[in-house]
Amino acid sequence: MPHPLLTSIFTPLLATLCLLPATARTTEKLSPNDLLQIREELGVNPFTAPSIGQIFNELHDLKPIPWEKVWRLPPDATPKSRARLALSIGAAISDGFLIVTAEKSSSFEPVGRSLLKLSKGLGVGEPVTRHSQSILEKVARKKWDAVRTELAQTQTDVEASLLSLKDEEVAHLVALGGWLRGLEIATAIIVDSFSPERAQRIVQPDLIDYFLSRTQTLNPRFKSTPLGSLLEKNLQEISRISALSKSSKLTISDLIQIHDLSHAINIQVTQPEQ
Repeated sequence: MPHPLLTSIFTPLLATLCLLPATARTTEKLSPNDLLQIREELGVNPFTAPSIGQIFNELHDLKPIPWEKVWRLPPDATPKSRARLALSIGAAISDGFLIVTAEKSSSFEPVGRSLLKLSKGLGVGEPVTRHSQSILEKVARKKWDAVRTELAQTQTDVEASLLSLKDEEVAHLVALGGWLRGLEIATAIIVDSFSPERAQRIVQPDLIDYFLSRTQTLNPRFKSTPLGSLLEKNLQEISRISALSKSSKLTISDLIQIHDLSHAINIQVTQPEQ
């Protein structure tokens, strides 16, 4: 069965983000009851939207984390397009989860600043602003349990803002950006300490096919860009490789290919817009 790591860590907002209806935007604040009703209507379940506690518990399965092989500094530039902003926010969320799990306090501030800047660009900066200073103070004191709690609340508030926006395309891309960065991280960790059993646990053909189907509904203008075309092409190849697991175990070469394909997309996300 698929390893819950990638379903939980790297698509923490998947159900609520990827299934939003494409209706007119609104910035009204949703109450907990509103969120619960929308979740029920969208068929949100623990597989697609697990708790933040599960996210951090599952990361421990891949320890020790080869930090130098998975860490990256946040890009300096802020994308102008909503598509790149959304993909970048998802990636930043994954980087935040990685930092907390590895307990690398010195790396948190640049990611926090980047996430705040990106969130403001996408119109969901208020909840991140509200929690950012508290998170940084707790990180500085290495109060990791408290950081996890604060991150959980931040995620809940960001989720509420995104549900209020009801922007289907951006919602898909935030979730996809987080999953792609997570896939890059997870495959690098497993390649560093490879076993066929560990490799098999991260395979998620159904989830990959879901994201592929979502890319087919993206704005044609975005799909015609270098990033849009690379995104669809590499996801198709990741899907092809992952499907091999149905008849045989994935090899270290397969994992390296999946890593390189996801890494190429993540690099393209950070490139200057054309």
